[in-house]
Amino acid sequence: MAESKFELEELYGSLWHETNCTVVRKGKIKINGQDRYASILKYTNPQGEDKYELAFSAGLLRINDDKRSEKSPDLYGRITFDTVPYKFGGWRNITTSGSEWTKVQLEIKEDEEQPKDNDAPF
Repeated sequence: MAESKFELEELYGSLWHETNCTVVRKGKIKINGQDRYASILKYTNPQGEDKYELAFSAGLLRINDDKRSEKSPDLYGRITFDTVPYKFGGWRNITTSGSEWTKVQLEIKEDEEQPKDNDAPF
């Protein structure tokens, strides 16, 4: 029987706890006249080599302390990637072995209306 390969669907993803990574620098870089928040992440690969990665912030996320229903995200926010605005939603999950992970969904933001702090995007 052939093993099926997991493929991500467009605008969906999975995030997990990273225990082998630290933020070593954080600040701003001006690109095309815009201040971009950035971080340098340090991690060790399986071969024991230290690696560094530059990561840019896409936007701020908020914990959803006032969930309207079980389907509401646990984490949400407005982000921008490649100049496209999105609504971000994240739902806490636990694997059968007890590992925590977050299911992620993005939706292209159609309106330009600014959300209130407690407005969840989904």
